[in-house]
Amino acid sequence: MEERSSTGKSYLRRQTRWDGLFVSEHAWDFNNDAVNDPQPMLSADEQGAIIDMLIVARERKCTVFIQSWQERHFHYYRCTIQKLDQEQWTITYEDSFGERQLAIGMITSIHMLD
Repeated sequence: MEERSSTGKSYLRRQTRWDGLFVSEHAWDFNNDAVNDPQPMLSADEQGAIIDMLIVARERKCTVFIQSWQERHFHYYRCTIQKLDQEQWTITYEDSFGERQLAIGMITSIHMLD
């Protein structure tokens, strides 16, 4: 944007004229969930691989790095899997803040660090 100032001889006051592009608010549709919610869609194979990694990580009791999708944001955890509850579809993990639970359906990726 560029500001141009001009002084009229007859009015002796400063006038400002702005040159630039202004986009109206209707162009920014914040209620459109398809645009604002880039939730990753995992295939059945990818979900199966995540469950397999969770089982192996629980058996080995190794540290894992988990990425999950919650409330339209990615969340990251460095933790150890303590319990895998397939009936409730949750895991119990332990990190530096103690034990917590996470829904398996929210997990988008997992990496074993050990």
